[in-house]
Amino acid sequence: MNKTTFGMGAVVVGLALLTLSAASSPAAQRPGYETYVVRKGDTLAKISGRVFGDTKRWREILKDNPQVTHANLIYPGDTLLVPVPQTAAPSGGTGGGLAARAGSEAGPSGAGPGSARTEIVAAPAATSAQGAVGSGSTPAAASGGGAGSGAEAGANIAAAAPEPSAERVRPVALVNPAVYRAAGYIADRLPAIAIVASQDDRILLGTNEAAIVNAPISPGTRFTLVRANRRVFHPVTGAYLGWLIRVLGTAEVTCRGERTSTVALRTTNDAASIGDYLIPIDPNDVLEQNVLAGRVQPECIPAGPCDGVIVAFNDDRRAAGEQDLVYIDIGTAAGVTPGRRFTIYQQIAPEGCVPMGELQVLRAGVQTSTALITTSFREVHVGFLLRAR
Repeated sequence: MNKTTFGMGAVVVGLALLTLSAASSPAAQRPGYETYVVRKGDTLAKISGRVFGDTKRWREILKDNPQVTHANLIYPGDTLLVPVPQTAAPSGGTGGGLAARAGSEAGPSGAGPGSARTEIVAAPAATSAQGAVGSGSTPAAASGGGAGSGAEAGANIAAAAPEPSAERVRPVALVNPAVYRAAGYIADRLPAIAIVASQDDRILLGTNEAAIVNAPISPGTRFTLVRANRRVFHPVTGAYLGWLIRVLGTAEVTCRGERTSTVALRTTNDAASIGDYLIPIDPNDVLEQNVLAGRVQPECIPAGPCDGVIVAFNDDRRAAGEQDLVYIDIGTAAGVTPGRRFTIYQQIAPEGCVPMGELQVLRAGVQTSTALITTSFREVHVGFLLRAR
């Protein structure tokens, strides 16, 4: 009985692999496109929302994928070509901001967060020192408004009073690296390796369960298991920043095929599914424990352009508060390192700036970073501005 059952299972897996070879191959790769793997529950409208930020542009995806004969005939594991938006030059203070103060201190450019070249720097203990930091291309503009020039931003807040010292609580909290490793990051492109089939067609996959990925890979190779939630566009400039990536766990290759491989999920923070991706584990990506500063009191915002902008939250919420994770539009190319603190504020032109709280960088990629809100006086929204402390 057991032998018969095993034989049938092998046949099912074999058929699945044959089906994958024929059905899930995308149209020929084209410059300016990347491959999206369909997930359970996806429709062209939902995919359009993730790709363009607009569910009504699904016809563009249908037109670019002639292998899809009907808008409703897409299935988990199918692959679609989606256009890659033109990436604007790295964000960096239109009016100066961190970039003007950093000069040659700007870090190296390269791959986006989460790649093998992501630079992770040990977090310094929290202090009140006001170190100079470099910046990328960050506009000095109010949340929800158009991007203004640095001169305009400076004029709007020129009357701001000098920054007084703030009463602080001693640092008492440590963030475990696993917490913010699982928080994710913003990546330049979709990963190339994806889960395209699952054992017994399971919708959700957990620890030690098997899945099929779309590439032949040597057994024993370990990967980080991630999910591409949606593309992120700058809330002020509209520039394309990349894909919001959520970390689900780790996986290891157990068997290599001619065109596919079998992987086993080794650790999971959340259930995985067809359409999730694998990225190589970088052995140099060792995150240090991050010492958090205490809460701060409201204080004045010095005159000058902003140093950065909050561009996304780690879920679909409309507002964030203390202990919530956010993503900002500056990274190591701007001299930002883990442990760096920023005041969160909203510019109310022409009256001035209203402080909203403070955040601390937990993980720094090249052009973007993951941060934790350590203090909030009011609700924090995407588009709020940042000033380095």
